[in-house]
Amino acid sequence: MSDILNQLLGQLGPQGIQAISKQIGADDSQTSNALGGVIPTLLGAMANNSKSQSGANGLLGALDSDHDGSILDDVAGFVGNFNQGPGEGILKHVLGGNQPVVESGLSAKTGLNSSQISNLLKIAAPLIMGYLGRQKRASNNQGFDIGGIADLLGGMTRESDQSTGIDLGDILNVVGGLTGNQTQRSGGIGGLLGKLFGR
Repeated sequence: MSDILNQLLGQLGPQGIQAISKQIGADDSQTSNALGGVIPTLLGAMANNSKSQSGANGLLGALDSDHDGSILDDVAGFVGNFNQGPGEGILKHVLGGNQPVVESGLSAKTGLNSSQISNLLKIAAPLIMGYLGRQKRASNNQGFDIGGIADLLGGMTRESDQSTGIDLGDILNVVGGLTGNQTQRSGGIGGLLGKLFGR
């Protein structure tokens, strides 16, 4: 598991994982395993979106105004009311029309049903944004600018390569809004998630 996954899961802690598991109706090991696919996929999508100036501006603006990292101080409180949180809106920006394909692929590889995966994505997206917001402040904004945010996120995602064999390009091909039919995109997410979960 990559460094960023370890850091984020470490900040969630056992109680955070338990709270998420309870909310989505899964056991702790299933939740941790699924997060091992969800987090790199969302980071890859954010990196792709940030390659455009408008996308980078949107992400940086959101980190400055809405995601200071405080969500990580009360994970259980957020998880208990996640449907009132910003998860759904974040996913619309990050995954767009690819969300059903990503959900289907994650469901097939983790054994969680589509409803569980949908809820896990809604929970994970704000937590990732909170993590990034906290990192932005801790680094005094170093790397968190229009020119650097895509590279920074890409570097975070590539940390997964060393232990999972994921290629950032695989993630971007799936969630980057590339042209192609649904079958082609579904094959892409299947291949990517096969790498994520070793299947």
